[in-house]
Amino acid sequence: MQARQSHLKHAPGRAPHAARLLPALALLAACSNIGTPAGELQVGAGRREITPTPETAPPAGSVYLGGYGLGPERPSTGVLAPIYVRAFVVSGPEGTLAFAQNETQGAFAAYRSGPFGLRDVARAVEEATGGAIPRSHVIVGSDHSHAGPDTTGVWGGLPESYLAFVRDQTVGAIVDAFQARRPASLWTGAVDASDLVRSQFDLPPNDVVDGELRVLLASAPGDPQRPIAAMINYAAHATVMGSGNTLISGDWPSVVAAGVEAALGIESAVVMVADVGRTQPERGAGGGATDPERLEAYGTLVLERALAALAAPVAVAGTDVAAEQRFLREPYGNPLFPLDFLGSIISRADTPPWLEDGQVGTVVTTARIGEVFFAAVPGEGYPAIQLAMQERVAAAQHFVFGLANDQLGYLISPEEGYPEVLAAAPDNDNAVFNVSPKIGDHVECSLLAAATTLGLDVTPDSTRCGRWAGEDPRLPGEPTS
Repeated sequence: MQARQSHLKHAPGRAPHAARLLPALALLAACSNIGTPAGELQVGAGRREITPTPETAPPAGSVYLGGYGLGPERPSTGVLAPIYVRAFVVSGPEGTLAFAQNETQGAFAAYRSGPFGLRDVARAVEEATGGAIPRSHVIVGSDHSHAGPDTTGVWGGLPESYLAFVRDQTVGAIVDAFQARRPASLWTGAVDASDLVRSQFDLPPNDVVDGELRVLLASAPGDPQRPIAAMINYAAHATVMGSGNTLISGDWPSVVAAGVEAALGIESAVVMVADVGRTQPERGAGGGATDPERLEAYGTLVLERALAALAAPVAVAGTDVAAEQRFLREPYGNPLFPLDFLGSIISRADTPPWLEDGQVGTVVTTARIGEVFFAAVPGEGYPAIQLAMQERVAAAQHFVFGLANDQLGYLISPEEGYPEVLAAAPDNDNAVFNVSPKIGDHVECSLLAAATTLGLDVTPDSTRCGRWAGEDPRLPGEPTS
């Protein structure tokens, strides 16, 4: 299989203004004769607010924002826009998948201080739905907003009351979506948005970006002009608001989510960030003199592309809904900082299975809905991971979710590109917040192994992945998929 041209370093052109694209949504009706799924899917959506308040983040509702520098340098001074957790739930005849995204810097699978992690969310969802949504079928990501609350501890951390609040609201949004399910058809769309992103590095293999913006639309059966929910998947760091900003915001994903919701008249448009490792918004795209102006301008550009993708949907074939989750252990190998230093400043659990004998444990998940493939990576995946999925996993469309179910920093891939990344440290933080030079390839290979169980044709990469052959994929103490 050949990678799409949208993965070239740059592509010219800019979509028209979003207001001029809204009439294009009428094209959805004309697309209804493409063919529809068998009518056996159900979809629901949910949304709950997670903006800090004096009640959830006492005493004043101010929290530390994450993403720039190191340490407690940026206490919030107000709210630019409310932040949310949004959910998208899909059920087929044999299973249910739950997707959710919160507008924070990034959350861990498990925390040292208590049951606030994304594994705790997944277990609670499984319990609240009576097992209808198994914990292995729950994918929760963070939009990685650098204007969002610091859920990692690296930049000051958060009170336990707020961590518990985000956990409960995430579970609540997913359960709301589960209870709101109704018969639906699914559609995919994609457009090139390479001109809106850039790589932080110039040399191969680190110069390639994933510039494709992907959408998943749920509608009333057979009628894409009657939308129920939407998902947007795009690989740009949520860093439009600069380091001088102290106002809470979900950055560009929040602007796009709200814009799609307004355009389609739906409650929830889930923006799941993609392979954001080393991929940043193109400098100055859209203009603007202040951080809020730049955010609105850049968010509008991405919104335009999302609406364009939604205006040309292709029906999803098949109703199989399945997921496969695997556990992996990566020996810590960051040459810049010893494990005890990084471990001392982050809030991630430091007990087995998450840390044991110098090995960091985490989870990866693959899923499918019909002929559409999904991959959840536990950090800021490099574009090579997405490109490998597209090249080696036969599917009608490939979605990749970054910072999903865990946050291990940058997942540098391929390993051959690591020397350039390391040489840029510490001014560039990709090698600073990195478990090991091999973890990106390890995640990629674990995803390929998991994908083989989903009934999709997978071309193995024995040269790269042979070193992890025979790895035990079971998460200790938990049921398998």
